[in-house]
Amino acid sequence: GVLAQCQYLPLATNFAMPQRFGAKNTSVCVDIPVKLKKAKIIFNMDTDSVDGNGNANGLKHMFLMGKVMQEGIKRGVIKPQDVSIIGIMHGSALKWATKAGSEPQRKFMNAIFKLKREGVNIQLETCAVSMNGAGLTKKDLFTYDAEGNPDPKAGGRIYVNQGAFGRELYLQQHGYAYAEEG
Repeated sequence: GVLAQCQYLPLATNFAMPQRFGAKNTSVCVDIPVKLKKAKIIFNMDTDSVDGNGNANGLKHMFLMGKVMQEGIKRGVIKPQDVSIIGIMHGSALKWATKAGSEPQRKFMNAIFKLKREGVNIQLETCAVSMNGAGLTKKDLFTYDAEGNPDPKAGGRIYVNQGAFGRELYLQQHGYAYAEEG
């Protein structure tokens, strides 16, 4: 509900990037608080849209959600088993997952992998159909070696699903919220 008087509640950016935004929100008064107890969400990334700083919107928002969930787990208000965040890159966004991908996107993917290593149920996927159309195999993805095996030096793994649309439909049928991150 709407608060009788707005409050300076912490924002996702305060949890995710306290060095940049501070640990507390001191600038935006919030009227409607958001208290999540579960998070099952798909980030559909099918275009290579970026913000004014060249950061992929989908990867950035996925990372922010992961940090918010990590903070909720630390505070004991969210159970780790109630969190599942999946980002699916396909279409023109597929290039972010390749060895030729851009540095800003790699920075967010590595931050997502770090969250996973720290216990947040979060993962990145690519679409096999998009890969096939682009003439790519696992050996072209930056988390795999020249033979197409997971590269332990990559810090994480991008999984390949059978097809983005089918995977997204399956996840929605199993209670996931859908976020279009074009």
